Amino acid sequence: MKSVKYDVPEGEEWKAAILLIHGTAPIYYDGTIPGCSADYQLGTTPIYDMLTYELNQRSFCTVRYLREGVYKNQVNWEEYIKVDHYQIVNQIEKIVKEMPKNKPKILFAFSGGSIHVSQLDLSKIDGVVIVGGLCTNRFHNAALNVRNKGEWKRFQEEIERFRLLSEEEIDKINKPNGDGPLKRFWQETMLKDNWVYFQKYVDLPILILHGSNDSEVHRSQASMWKALLPLHNIKYVEVDGGDHFLNTPEESGASIISRELDVWSVENNLI
Repeated sequence: MKSVKYDVPEGEEWKAAILLIHGTAPIYYDGTIPGCSADYQLGTTPIYDMLTYELNQRSFCTVRYLREGVYKNQVNWEEYIKVDHYQIVNQIEKIVKEMPKNKPKILFAFSGGSIHVSQLDLSKIDGVVIVGGLCTNRFHNAALNVRNKGEWKRFQEEIERFRLLSEEEIDKINKPNGDGPLKRFWQETMLKDNWVYFQKYVDLPILILHGSNDSEVHRSQASMWKALLPLHNIKYVEVDGGDHFLNTPEESGASIISRELDVWSVENNLI
């Protein structure tokens, strides 16, 4: 498939194929956000290159891809404005179908990618890994940062007005909004809380990784999974001092993720 990149470990049989699903932002193969300001360090760090290297060292094959309109040095917003929630999910579905059938399939979802992985048919997936992801939804996560009851109330009213817009109305005002088209976030207001979509996959191995210093997704998003799905096969690891991608002063998030993923895959007989 065009724009899909496989990285296979050299010189040895590999254990499983891991699809690296994007977060909310438009990223290149390496995990950087084209044109990102140096002020946002995570956006200029090749996190998916680093993660691919670490996983290849542990004999995992990785699968990477590009969204429409994303290029090495820029995001073409005339193209990327079309990348809504459903286009993202459809693209991932097609990639998953073409992944090797003779090896375990693991889906890795970073940040807002957790909203997309839950929309897939996971019945033939061997495991899901969520890093810095959402258990409820991005609007609830944002609300957790308000400072008082008045702000909470105003924020909820704003989201409700946004949700009640018709598709015709949202199309008229659709524009780049932070990391994506405004319409994509409007579509997400129609979704159930993210954990709800996992209810039917009670035996699916799920690894939840979250940094204690994550400033983008509230740590409670990670701790809620086991409380809401107590009978599910969920392992939760909080990384002390970890940022949104689990980077700590002592170790890269890529190194931590690959190690935890390797241990978890053995614990669940995935490899």
